[in-house]
Amino acid sequence: MEGSISEPDVLSKRSKFVYSVGLVLNDVTSSMWFSYTLVFYNRVLKFPNAFSGYLLLIEQISNASLTLFVALICDRTRTGLFHYGKRKTWHLIGVICVLISFPFLFNLCIGCQNSKFWVQFVYYMVFIIIFQFGRACSQVTHLAMINELTHEDDERIALNSYRLAWAFFSNLYVYTMASILLGFSATSNELSITSADAPIFRKLTFIVVGFGLICMSIFHVGLKESNPTDQGKEYYTELTSESGRTLKKMAWKSFLCEKEFYQCTLLWMSAKVIIAVIQMNKLL
Repeated sequence: MEGSISEPDVLSKRSKFVYSVGLVLNDVTSSMWFSYTLVFYNRVLKFPNAFSGYLLLIEQISNASLTLFVALICDRTRTGLFHYGKRKTWHLIGVICVLISFPFLFNLCIGCQNSKFWVQFVYYMVFIIIFQFGRACSQVTHLAMINELTHEDDERIALNSYRLAWAFFSNLYVYTMASILLGFSATSNELSITSADAPIFRKLTFIVVGFGLICMSIFHVGLKESNPTDQGKEYYTELTSESGRTLKKMAWKSFLCEKEFYQCTLLWMSAKVIIAVIQMNKLL
């Protein structure tokens, strides 16, 4: 029997597992992107340093803006396509966008391999934006599902823990595959990666995407989303009766007045920057 988002608050181990693999495609592609982007574009494609930096800047700007856009649109979506569920519909859109864009980011420019750098720059920029839109769709909706899967704090913490555990494993998987492929290459090592290694990066990309696709299939087949409206109303009524007062939804502007919002933002941003810098310094 499929796990359902409208099931009781205590989830089965199977449901937790199925949910936890729902962001693996994002995790493996993000790990490869942040770890090997500068290496690939500088050493394989021979891009000038400025062009590679601009691509990373575009990635960061598009990720920030598209994540906000997807979050607003997703919450305002009433139903999914063909009764599939609004969260999983957006998640599936994200998966498709990642699948059709990421393989091009670590491959030679198709039809413009010998063109000027600015032509190749535009080529990769388009796929970067599509990739970031897909990442945003999958990440926002996958995280939002936690509140619809269960109302128990312990269960929500467990789901987040399993999700982060798969993120750790995804990073380990990417580094292991990259080490094996580059280690067995006659032309590649940690200090010498050249244009001749383009097929290796292409092979690594397909291995990474293939593993992510398997996990996405498990998630979409194994987890059935249903309309949580009735369950949400029931839980809201229960909280109201227990607290003895009317509960109001928190407006998005109210978050700007909470100091915890800025603490979490600063901590998360600092951690991501430190990890990205350490990874790139080890490879460059």
